[in-house]
Amino acid sequence: MTVSTETAPPDSSADSREGAGWVDRLGARGWYLITLLAVALVCAARIAREPRFFFWDDTQLGAFGQWYGLGTELLSGRLPILAPGFWQGGNYLAEGQWGIWNPVTWLIALGTHAVGNATIYSTLIKVLFLLVLATGAYLLAREYGAAPSWSALAGLSAAMGGQTIFMDAPSWVTGLQNVALFALCWWALKRHVDRGTSPIPFFVFAYLLVTFGYVFGVIELAVLLFLYLIVALLGRAWALSLRVLVLGAFSGLLTVVVYLPGLLTSPVTARAGSEIMNDQFLNMDLGDLATSTITTAASSVRGYWGDLVPVPLQYVSWLLPLLVLFLPVARRALRDLAIPLGVLIVTLAFVLGPSVIGPIRYPARMMPYAVLAIAVVFAVVASRSPRIRADRGRVWLAIALTAVAAWLSWAAQPASWPWVVVATVLQIAVILVVARVARRPSVARAPQRVAALLLVGSLVVLAPQVIRYGSSPLGNFNVPSSVSAMNAVGGDLRDGIMTVGDVYSLQAHPDSYQETLLANLWYLTGKETVGVYTVLPFRALSEDLCLDLRGRTCPEALDTLFEDDDHPVADDLALNALIVIKGAGLDEEPEAPEGWTVTEREHTWLLERTETVESAGGIARMSDGVRATVVTRDDTSVTFSVDEVPEGGGEVVFSRLAWPGYTASGGDIVDPERGYLLTVELDEADEGTEITVRFLPPGWVVEAAAAVLAAVIGVGWTVWFLVRRRRADAAATTSAGEHVGGELGSVDRA
Repeated sequence: MTVSTETAPPDSSADSREGAGWVDRLGARGWYLITLLAVALVCAARIAREPRFFFWDDTQLGAFGQWYGLGTELLSGRLPILAPGFWQGGNYLAEGQWGIWNPVTWLIALGTHAVGNATIYSTLIKVLFLLVLATGAYLLAREYGAAPSWSALAGLSAAMGGQTIFMDAPSWVTGLQNVALFALCWWALKRHVDRGTSPIPFFVFAYLLVTFGYVFGVIELAVLLFLYLIVALLGRAWALSLRVLVLGAFSGLLTVVVYLPGLLTSPVTARAGSEIMNDQFLNMDLGDLATSTITTAASSVRGYWGDLVPVPLQYVSWLLPLLVLFLPVARRALRDLAIPLGVLIVTLAFVLGPSVIGPIRYPARMMPYAVLAIAVVFAVVASRSPRIRADRGRVWLAIALTAVAAWLSWAAQPASWPWVVVATVLQIAVILVVARVARRPSVARAPQRVAALLLVGSLVVLAPQVIRYGSSPLGNFNVPSSVSAMNAVGGDLRDGIMTVGDVYSLQAHPDSYQETLLANLWYLTGKETVGVYTVLPFRALSEDLCLDLRGRTCPEALDTLFEDDDHPVADDLALNALIVIKGAGLDEEPEAPEGWTVTEREHTWLLERTETVESAGGIARMSDGVRATVVTRDDTSVTFSVDEVPEGGGEVVFSRLAWPGYTASGGDIVDPERGYLLTVELDEADEGTEITVRFLPPGWVVEAAAAVLAAVIGVGWTVWFLVRRRRADAAATTSAGEHVGGELGSVDRA
């Protein structure tokens, strides 16, 4: 990249002319629409192959229920911060990925209450964000000077990367949302820094990117801003350096708002730690990347599936070998591509690096950013090349590179050879067709025809991938698609529900979802449940009940709930119903404890209290001699009167997790009971007083100050920019008027 204020180069496609084909007459808008159509066609093929392709794994168990729960709160006029009754997953600001401050997430959340089919709704959202990603890549390539035809190819390529298609789009939707917004952020950043356009688009897109709460996009944004700053400083472009610093300060302050609560909460969670290690889980090596040009190459990325990934997770683009047809390019073009190449290098360094860096795990999640950078570089190189050099030597080199990648793909997983052969033959065939067409004299004057052929060829070579790899390697839990069916589960149960046993076994019997749900799908019932999905499990709670991220427990959890006769954990958690899933270790009807009844159902046993207790959030128990009465309570606070405290003091234990951020107006917050129950210690001086225990996100003063400062920077910089531009426009108008007046005066004197 060269730091300048020049506008993007003009469209390099051929002008409309009499006798030209429709490809030659396509303008920028036409090519953009073709980009969207191509992405939509691939999505349609995926859905035809597997109707649930975009409703998979974490979208089933995490995102959809999360959206629905947030929508419920929004429809009630609230933004949720804490929910004591959703025990392990109820600290929403610390979770981050709830997108509590994100208006786009709000709209998505509200939409779950308007569409009655979870599969259809999730599919619409995912396809929409794939189209946004393609849009961002198209605009970014155009901004770097690529012709519309090659930018269209960049848009399709950016949306078809293996990590995006097989992990983010089916399951990890926040990853898809992040890379889509990152592409738009990059486009808006370049326009403002290099061309002096309005900063408003960047502020909007950066806000949305950061508040989605997915850290990998934020890391990439920081890398991007740092690279821009370095280039500006090296070019001694001080004004442009200031622009980058302002945009970076705005983004950094937003990061404090979104991520500081989770960072300060992490010491009590299973995500605490600062170790750097490589367990080879969801990171890649050079061998994996060497196969990334074959659409059906399944390499050796280790993950939830074992040591060999069963899909082309490392796929980048089949177009890479074709770069030899466009090289060399002018040195100026390489300078202009310094930022995309820098993003690519840094991203690949992460992908090839340790699999664990403190709380940051699974660096393969950064591959979509590498794919985006490569798509932009290819489009710009193709556009800047004086001509397509389709001589025999270069064509055979492109074929040889494809063949070598195919051989490495076979070597990584020999059993995959039939599909590797099919894909390789198709890719080589398209290369030969492109080479033949590119040699025609008419194509030399209209290279957009080659771009159109490559775009069609991309759809062709992706066909074996769609046919062979019909779904994500992650799990399909066969949960219901019907929102109303999930709404009805547990309709006669009170708040305070916990599932015990292997919730994952439910997928083998889809009718079992009439008796119970799992993970975040409980939000569709409106019933407070212990085992909702969390990325920040409270360590002591999860260890006590052997509770995993999605609500699965070991069989022994049932004994733990009732093993203490004086203070049963079931009472501490304010439970009113236990749903025990039949299975290994839980194959006999449990004995109902005193005050409970048991009912057998086809797939589960249901234990219910004979006399229900209030939902979690209040006082669970008090030490001997202490008497206290709850005055008021809500999700984030509880006020209680201290009626009696014995000599020597005592404690009040609450049915709340002891998250960092709690304060008390009296007494002292002490080490939590059982390691996780919020506990307040009282002394005799507290007798007769009212004490309020209140939760605010840890570091909330810093977070609030960061939010205000970010708003000041965003508004202030925008106002300053608009005023300065208006003055510049007025000065230019005055100067032009004086020039014209001077010329008229000269005419009069003549």
